[in-house]
Amino acid sequence: MTTKQAVLFQLLAQPETWFSGDKLAQEIQVSRESVWKAIQALKKAGHQIESRKNQGYRYLGNPNLDLDSLNFYSGFAYSEQIKVFEMTDSTQIQAKNYLNQHTVNKPYLFVANQQSAGYGRRGRDFYSPSQTGLYFSLILPNPSQDLSQVGLLTTSIAVLVSRVLERFFPDKDFKLKWVNDIYLGQKKVAGIITEANLDLETQSLAHFIVGVGLNLSPADFPESLQATAQAISDEPFYNRNQLMVALFTEIIDHYREYQSPNLLAEYRQKSFLLGRQVTLQRGTESFHGQVSGISDDGSLQLVTEDEKILEFNSGEITKVYFK
Repeated sequence: MTTKQAVLFQLLAQPETWFSGDKLAQEIQVSRESVWKAIQALKKAGHQIESRKNQGYRYLGNPNLDLDSLNFYSGFAYSEQIKVFEMTDSTQIQAKNYLNQHTVNKPYLFVANQQSAGYGRRGRDFYSPSQTGLYFSLILPNPSQDLSQVGLLTTSIAVLVSRVLERFFPDKDFKLKWVNDIYLGQKKVAGIITEANLDLETQSLAHFIVGVGLNLSPADFPESLQATAQAISDEPFYNRNQLMVALFTEIIDHYREYQSPNLLAEYRQKSFLLGRQVTLQRGTESFHGQVSGISDDGSLQLVTEDEKILEFNSGEITKVYFK
């Protein structure tokens, strides 16, 4: 452990607490000058540390993603399983590349401060500016060869992500749009993509690659997105490292339960589509009707204008009629 890491971990353990230079030096058994140099290096890396004469140093936070902070908040349980990028094309691409080159038998996290080629379902671009969002992908070993309910993985991940968001933003009312979006009001704040990795020898799904993009803080959304996307918070959000660890932990602790009726029940409860008129696009066909339910395999149930009841296990809701 470097002096810089040792100082950081002391400060993270008691944020908002003042530490004198002497106390920090004694705790980690280095000189006061070494502590001072470590503090300057931490500040340069983006850590917000207040310095005050006769009181010492106080940790305020870090707007940047930081591997040491992620490891600290996770109790160093996943030190070899977390990859952090300041800038990358796509965390989803990074996860796939890693999977192609390594044997993976436990969850891995790939998180970026910014993406140049982030994408969602059907290869659509996902706007991923620096500092204002959280963009990450997970490699999740497939817990079961029973693929009859595999469509429930995406709905379950949406529930797990929304649970964590509710803890960090208790005043927000997060809702789910089938199948993979998280909304506040009438605008999207998060998207989820679920892809699979095929084991050619066994002809089975060996891993899932789950990508999540969150709009956390105000950003200059392109004009094409301003009517449909927004940020979760009206203010800058400085707890991305803690939020990332909470999301990672929640997902890896519960994703193996993705076929659980309890997760599906929670998904139904959080859905804002039930009873609404929608337009659903599948391939070149469009369907209009009222959402009547979500079936046990995660399919969307739609009552069309001619009173036919249809079920869709794929497709996209392109229009929601809120009135």
